[in-house]
Amino acid sequence: MKTKVSLIAMLLVSSFCFLACNEDDDLTPDMPHANKAATVNAGQMVEIPKFVAPTNANISALKARQYADASVALVLLGQQWSLRIEKAPDQEKIKILSAYERARDQVCANLGLAGIAEYNWITTVAMNSEDNQDLFAKVGIKVSQ
Repeated sequence: MKTKVSLIAMLLVSSFCFLACNEDDDLTPDMPHANKAATVNAGQMVEIPKFVAPTNANISALKARQYADASVALVLLGQQWSLRIEKAPDQEKIKILSAYERARDQVCANLGLAGIAEYNWITTVAMNSEDNQDLFAKVGIKVSQ
């Protein structure tokens, strides 16, 4: 448990350094903002609210920002965990994958989303809505139609 919390905290701290080397600012979302919610919850296990899909696909500017932040954090998390999975013995890989799924949920919740369920909904539904294209563009996400 402490290891997971430490890993999430390390992920959030390391994520601030990740894009410093990237030269393509137009295609890369900014790093997660140090907003009050993220600062308070960073490295802590939070309760993941149940996600209920809205009746329409429109999202707010805040949700677009939270989604962009979560996207960057999930990429970093995936990189860290893939190395861990590759090095693990076969019998440990299932446990690691299960912990990875919980970590993805926590990362999304710490950044203001209702876990990976809301992140996936935004990816599959909200990103396909033309009404949201400007919001995604403002946070650095280019959507191809």
